Amino acid sequence: MHKHRSSFLDLSSELTGYSVIDLEGTGLVDQYFELLEHEIGNDVSEILYSTSKTVLLLKGKSREHAMAVEIAASPLLWPICQSLVNLWYLGQWNRMSGNWYKYFARIKPPSSNPVKGVDPGKSFVPSAQAYTEQLGYRGAGAHPPGAHPSGFGSWGLDPVFGDFTTDN
Repeated sequence: MHKHRSSFLDLSSELTGYSVIDLEGTGLVDQYFELLEHEIGNDVSEILYSTSKTVLLLKGKSREHAMAVEIAASPLLWPICQSLVNLWYLGQWNRMSGNWYKYFARIKPPSSNPVKGVDPGKSFVPSAQAYTEQLGYRGAGAHPPGAHPSGFGSWGLDPVFGDFTTDN
């Protein structure tokens, strides 16, 4: 297992609001981790994981403040976090802009993309599973069209969130 996988998972959990177990349950952690590593390179990933580890050790208001100052206000780290949130919730990766690579990361964009012809600043769906397991529909108590069908007539039923039922 890669040394930063658990840091990636902890950061993803913090950014999405889903537990590490829920994220593991999508079956996408390794694919998303490899995608991120490919897109930002070793040096930037070291900065991302060391910063997030420090921030996530804090609790309560201290953690909120550190997230705002160390991650959300960072022109290097925040675009990565935005792309991670989009990846988990929408099942698509938004590549960093050309300016991000040039001025903030100071690296060249990866020359071999998981999808050919996807330039910096553009988006792509990394796999069919990324579409079917996106968290946005799960959070809405729904499923992506064409995936995880719930049966004929299910569109006429109210969504159920968690374990709540009208019998409780």
